[in-house]
This record gives sequence, structure tokens and C-alpha cells, in this order.
Amino acid sequence: MAEEERDEPQRGGANAAQAAMQEITERELRIIRIRRRRRSMLIVVLSAFLTFSAALATMLLIQSNLDFSRNMIRSPEVRVMGFDGATLEIVRGRYSQDVSLTTIPERIQNVFVAASDPDFYGHLGVTVSDFIRIFKSNDVPGSTITMKVARSFFKVPEASAGRHLQELLVALWLELKFNKKTILRSYLERTYMGRGIFGITAASRIWYGSPAERITLHQAAVLAAAMNDPIKFDPLYHPSDAANAANEILLNMGRYKYIELDRVSALTLLKPKLDVQYEDGVVSSYVVDIVMNEVAERIGYTSRDIEVTTSIDLSVQRQAQKLVREVANLRLKPNGVNQAALISMSPDGRVRAIVGGVTYSPFHPNRAWDVKHFPGRMIKIIPYYYALNENSDPAQWVRDNRMAAGGWRPVNPDHEYRGQISLREAFVRDVNTVPVNLADQFGLLNVRNYAQEIGIKSPLSNDIRTVVGLDPVTLADIASIHALPQNSGQPVQLSLVNKVMFAATNEVVYQRVQQAAPSRLTDAAIQGAYTLFSSVTDPQLRLDRPFAGYGTQDTGASDAWFTGFTSDLITVVWAGNDDNSRIPQIRGDVELASLWRLFMLDAHDGLPIRSMIRAASQRRRENDGVTDMWKHDLLNEQQ
Repeated sequence: MAEEERDEPQRGGANAAQAAMQEITERELRIIRIRRRRRSMLIVVLSAFLTFSAALATMLLIQSNLDFSRNMIRSPEVRVMGFDGATLEIVRGRYSQDVSLTTIPERIQNVFVAASDPDFYGHLGVTVSDFIRIFKSNDVPGSTITMKVARSFFKVPEASAGRHLQELLVALWLELKFNKKTILRSYLERTYMGRGIFGITAASRIWYGSPAERITLHQAAVLAAAMNDPIKFDPLYHPSDAANAANEILLNMGRYKYIELDRVSALTLLKPKLDVQYEDGVVSSYVVDIVMNEVAERIGYTSRDIEVTTSIDLSVQRQAQKLVREVANLRLKPNGVNQAALISMSPDGRVRAIVGGVTYSPFHPNRAWDVKHFPGRMIKIIPYYYALNENSDPAQWVRDNRMAAGGWRPVNPDHEYRGQISLREAFVRDVNTVPVNLADQFGLLNVRNYAQEIGIKSPLSNDIRTVVGLDPVTLADIASIHALPQNSGQPVQLSLVNKVMFAATNEVVYQRVQQAAPSRLTDAAIQGAYTLFSSVTDPQLRLDRPFAGYGTQDTGASDAWFTGFTSDLITVVWAGNDDNSRIPQIRGDVELASLWRLFMLDAHDGLPIRSMIRAASQRRRENDGVTDMWKHDLLNEQQ
């Protein structure tokens, strides 16, 4: 009994201790739960803050990149200047600023809706494909009119996943903020038509000589086709393709009940009805075309005046235009050759003069910049470069036999095969077997890739046509590969535009900066290349300074060439006909050599006489990668 009485206080103490422990545990649990709730609330608040900040930052970023300005008074001007700041041309009327849906008939408006976005009035501005486009970085525009309008409001075009997301957000905002007619008006005003032209009013005035309010349904359909693909459906270069695309658009209009289906056949045409308004100015409009295309790529639509500094030398450009026209009229056209072209550039790739044809025509592409011609021996220097990188001795022996390579068996022009021949003699004699055998020895794919690395931008075949002159290339391609020794073995950065900026604010949109590139021709190979070029240069062709040059006619006798260079200029001259007809009576090393020499004499007026190797070394020391060094010393003296 006494023991039970002693145990009672002990059990009471144990229960009290247990209750105290339980209370402590519950208190700790409450503290833990409070801490967890506070932590969760902090995470939620922090997440909300970060989300809001990210959304705000995205909105501010998008807003800073947008340009909603309109110039209702006039279309912006593009001032094209030479390398020294001298005005070459002032281009006007390329940007539509005055589209009004109150004056453009409804049937004309419907043409563009049927061509680009038949469900425009029924959707919310974006489609599933636009959401998928966010995860891609290609340059394909959005699928709807609203998406294309959203893209046009950005100050500078860009192709990236981030930009695609921004365009989608802007498109959704446009649909919430504006009605469909306002969005359509922006589409008709801001969409790129090609050739540096934006919007239907500018295109109508230039291509039809008529305001947009008065164009026909087929003319409107031609403009709509150009909006969808400015290159493929250019009505001046590809009239049949543009007309067929327009006919298909009119057929779609009938299908979507915009017009009566039985009227479509009466509206279709085989060629667009054009009345092109153009003038050839101080410099060839071929130069202006190149500039306007590049400005369109770098800026897109704008309402602000633009200044473009090019690398063109006005005096050299004028001489080039004058000489090409005179030589063509006196020596080429009497022999059945109607066209000639010229490109001249500094060793760093800056173009100083370019002539795309005897006279400018808006209906034909630039024969020096865009049109491809069969180069003959002009492209054969590429496997020789490759061989000199492996063995810089021009006297090395190479195979001269008709061994088949890749299913092709080359034939020499003189039908003679010597078994073994020196690299130098092979280049002088223009044998076909040696370039083929070199390509076979080093790997045709390796030589083809090397050609693209050193400046060939035109597509090349996967067989020996690449090395025997049967792949058509541009004059710019040929100039680029012949500039390689002059540019210390580095591939040239071919360009015509040095800088683009907005005139009012001096805001620079683009500045040419020389990109660092690995040398593709060793110093020893450069010496070997100079030996090859000097060996093939006609001693009767004289300049007042060191030079090298040679001419050729392609295998089919449809293209004649002359290429040559000094320490300051690489110049390529071409002659032929637009229909690729034969011109056997014109020789590159005679008629075109004469044109080349006359141009080079004038172009070097006032320039110091320098050896080619020393000039290349001096350029490496002085060039900062940004400053245009052409006539730099002369300009400093004048200042």
C-alpha cells in the first residue's frame, strides 16, 4: 500500500513531463509550420515579383525595339554616299506612307487578303504554327497578316526564337488594340515588295505609273504575289511567274467568294501590265539597287530619312560606266556582243566601282553582282592555290594525262598530253587535266569546300565541273578568289555598304567591321601564286605600276573574261549576251584586256606606285578593321 502511494507521485510527475514534452513538440511544430508558410509566401511573392519583372522587362524591351512612326508629309529619303561622304544619289518614293482604305476599293483590299490570309477576318491574329515558330530561329515570317504587320514594326529585322516570341506578343496586342481594317492598312503600307520598295502605293507608282486606287485586280494580284515572295515573283525579272501567281490569287478570290468565279478567266493574263518609272542617275542604278536591297534587309520599313555610306569612288565609278559603254559600242556590239560588265574592288573586299551592264535596265539583273556566267579558266586557280598550300614550289611536277576522275575524262584545249608538266606551265597552257588531277589527288570535296571558303558564293557541283569552269559564277566570285594573295591569304569580306544610319539622329544601324578570318593561303603559297599570275600576264599589256592579269573565253564560247590586279585594285571584266549565245570573235585577252587596261589607268590616277607584297604588309599594319583605307593618304593631305 505504501509502495503504491510512493509510485503515485512518480506517475504524476511522468505524466506532467510527458505533457510538457508534447507541448514543446507542438510548439516546435507550429513554429516549423509558420516558417514553412512564411517561406512559401516568400517564394510566391518572389516568384510573382520575378514574373512581373520579367514581363515588365520584356514589355520594355519590345517597346524599345518598336517603331510606330508615320510620315504623312512625304516618303523618307535614302541618301547614298561614296566612301568620302560625297552624295551619289538621293532615292525617294520607295516607302509607302499614304495608304488609305477609304480610297482603295474594297475589291482591291480583298486581293491581298485572299493572297496572304483568307481567314484574316475570322482569327485572333495568330495560329498554331506561329506558336511552333517561337522555338525556331529561321527567317520565315508569321503565318497571318497580323503577324507580318507585327514583324514590320520592329526597328531592325532579326531572325531568332526570342524575336519570334516578341512578334507573337505584339500580334496579340495589335488584335486587342486595333480593328482588322487598321491592321490591314498597315500591312498594305509596310510590307516589303522587293527592290527596296515597301507598300502598295510606292510599288504602284514605280511599277505601274499609277496610284494604287486605280490599279486593276490583276495588277493588285501581281503586287500581292510580290508581297508573298519578293524574289520569286518579281514582275520585272520574272514576269511570267508573277502573272501565273497573280492568276492563282484571282482563282482563290473566286473560291472564297470575293468575286464571281466565272469572272476569273476574263481577268487572267500571261504577262503583267507594267509601266515602269525609273531614271538612271549620276551613278548606275545597278549600284542603287544593291544599296536599297541591303538597306531593306538591315532596317526594314521606316519613316525616317536614311544615310548610306558606300565604298564607291565616284570618279572611278563614272570612268567605269563611261569606258564600258564606249568599248561595248566600238568593239563589242559590231561583233555581235551586246553586254559587258565590270567590278573593281580593294583587296579587303570593298567595291570601288561596279557596272552591271552597258546601260541600266530595270528588267535585267546586275550582270556583275547577280547573274552567273561560265568562268572557264578563271576558276581553275582554286586547285592551284590548294596545291601551293601543300607544296609552294610552282615548278613542282604534276600529272597531265586523261585519267578519269569521278566519271569524267578531261580534255585539254590543244588535245596534247605531256604525262608530266610543271604547275607553272600547266597554268600558262590552261590544261584541263591538271586541275582535275589535283582535285582528285587532294579530294574533290576538299577543293570544293576550299573554293567556298575563299569567296565563291555561287552553288558548286559535286563533280569536276567545279574545277574546269563549267559551274556558272558571278564576277564578284571571281574577283574574291583573285584577291586572296593581295589580302594576305585571308578571304575577302565582299561589300558595297560601309555604314547605314538614320539621318536625323545619327543613330548607326550598321557599321562594316572587318571580321577576323584564318589565312587560307600560306605566305609561301602567296609567293607561288604571284609567280603563276606573272607567268600568264601578257608582256605587251602595260600599266605604270606592277600588275598581273589574264583573259579567257569559256569552253562554250559564250562568255569572255579578263581579270587582273595591282597593289590597290582587283578588277574583273566580262562580255557576253543575255541569251548565252556564242561569241567566238571576242577574246578576253584582246578586247577585254584593252577595256581593263583603260579602266585601271584611270582608276589609279594619283595613287602611289607600290609593289603588291609591300602594299599587303602595309595594309596589315594600318587597317583597324573599320576605317575605309581607300585613298586614305590622299584625303589626309587634302584636309
